[in-house]
Amino acid sequence: MSPGCLLRRALPADVPALAALEAACFTHPWTSAHIREEAARVPPDMVLVLEGPRSPGGVPPGIRAYCSFRLVVDEMHVMNVAVDPGYRRQGLARRLLAFAMARAARAGARRALLELRAGNREALALYESLGFGSLGVRRGYYAEPTEDALVLARDLCGAES
Repeated sequence: MSPGCLLRRALPADVPALAALEAACFTHPWTSAHIREEAARVPPDMVLVLEGPRSPGGVPPGIRAYCSFRLVVDEMHVMNVAVDPGYRRQGLARRLLAFAMARAARAGARRALLELRAGNREALALYESLGFGSLGVRRGYYAEPTEDALVLARDLCGAES
């Protein structure tokens, strides 16, 4: 991750930037209202944003990535992870997820769960590299195009480090 990046909780003022990031990353992005609702949830639920500094190329500071998660009893549910397409493959999602999992573990989560499109090979490789394994498949879960969802899980014991 670049020096000078700031990892912080999302603020109401971030909603337009998060909505733009969603639109750049997903065929069915969350709405501004959905993002606003997620960002307003109280801890331990959280929307984390990674804000980047002005780059040598002149790119202004702004939100480069975000991760939304909820805690349900002793499980962390990763709701969404998005990285600006121009900043992918720099470890931003890995950093966000590692921080989020450690925070969830400190709050009492014993495992993390998430789902993703079966065809999203880049995300699957990232999650597998972070220790997630297959829990199941939800057939035809996604629409436009219709696609299965892979359900992944990871034990969070030791994620505090």
